[in-house]
Amino acid sequence: MILSKAQSRFFRHNRPLDLDRKLQGFDGKKLVVIEGVYSMDGDLAPLPEILEICRSRGARILIDEAHSTFLFGENGRGVAEHFGLDEEVDIHLGTFSKSLGGQGGFVAGTQALIDYLRGFSRSRFFSCALAPPIVAGLIKALELVEREPELREKLWANVEFMQNRLEDAGVDIGDSQSQVIPIMIRNDATIFDIGEQLFREGVFINPVKYPAVGKHKSRFRMSVSAAHSLGDLEEGAEIITRVLQRNGIVS
Repeated sequence: MILSKAQSRFFRHNRPLDLDRKLQGFDGKKLVVIEGVYSMDGDLAPLPEILEICRSRGARILIDEAHSTFLFGENGRGVAEHFGLDEEVDIHLGTFSKSLGGQGGFVAGTQALIDYLRGFSRSRFFSCALAPPIVAGLIKALELVEREPELREKLWANVEFMQNRLEDAGVDIGDSQSQVIPIMIRNDATIFDIGEQLFREGVFINPVKYPAVGKHKSRFRMSVSAAHSLGDLEEGAEIITRVLQRNGIVS
């Protein structure tokens, strides 16, 4: 937005009606930017409602699928495919550094859009091409995405197991609907000490506090993988619960 010198407005998180109000009376070309899965809370964008408003207000939509590409949807094409709207979204963004374990990212859209970005995207001019070994690894990872859909099935089974295990223990995981599971602490002063305790007992999990999240919304950010065994998850959940109980986070 800064590079394009566009006028920007922000709407309340996952509030389509607020988006509708912000788009009213907004002249010129309009682009609504959302994420598929939000990286700190693990919740999903209400894409059908947002897309309906975009169409009624003459706005294009860009969805950043960094945390959802290759995970959501029948073919792993992200939250847009999950809702059956992948053909309705104007611009798709994604990354190769998460699900595929590589580097770089992508923009997908119409040929006219891609030609425009190649010619006018200033931040791309001085970007280097990906190294051949990285590209080879990404091609292989994409082959696995297509050839082994059971990996996604295993991932979602692990996610369900971990969410249920933590919730049953009284751990606050917010509104997560994805593999990103926040463990809410809500105390900026103690979160790093609790993180050190978890580390000493065998769980490495990143603490997050302001300004990465709002004040008094500190949390640990867990990302479940298909590579985790149920034993791994059970042990991790037991340690997390025990440490949070010791610190008065969980009763």
